[in-house]
Amino acid sequence: MEKKALMIIDMQTAVVEEGYKRDKVIDNINHIIQSARGLQIPIIYIQHESPEGPLKKGEPGWQFHPRLEKPLLQEVTIFKSVPNSFSHTPLQQTLDKLGVTQLYICGAQTEYCVDSTCRGAFDLGYDVTLIGDAHTTNDAKHLSAPRIIEHVHETLKNFWSPNAKICLKKTTELDWIESEIHPQ
Repeated sequence: MEKKALMIIDMQTAVVEEGYKRDKVIDNINHIIQSARGLQIPIIYIQHESPEGPLKKGEPGWQFHPRLEKPLLQEVTIFKSVPNSFSHTPLQQTLDKLGVTQLYICGAQTEYCVDSTCRGAFDLGYDVTLIGDAHTTNDAKHLSAPRIIEHVHETLKNFWSPNAKICLKKTTELDWIESEIHPQ
């Protein structure tokens, strides 16, 4: 039987301050968090740390964005220093202890930590659902944020293996969301 977990990647002030559709993405993530809590689906927050700069532990930019639902005491926060949330962290051991086989992933930045973590989870045999309207990124010099997101979606939805899959769903398409999101 499939055991689900929700992963929220790098929704930190310095990472998402200029994020594409940031407020809507945060609203979607908050709705997903509330539904997951109501259904007792484990929630794992991922928080990036750098030795210097705005993502140095304790700095204002390192904190979760003020609009984001903060982790509860029983929820796990994993600290990482590279894009793939599985690399040099206890994430896989945490998921294995919980018996998780299906990951629902959202957060920031689409082409870095979100993409790398989706691929890492897939390579480890987890089924992955990337929540398409619950992650964000910034414009790059060579590509706009919407084009980056589109590229990542098109790439990841073509991953296939006999051991795992990656699929893309919107927040309202998740079978465990209790109620629809109403546009503001």
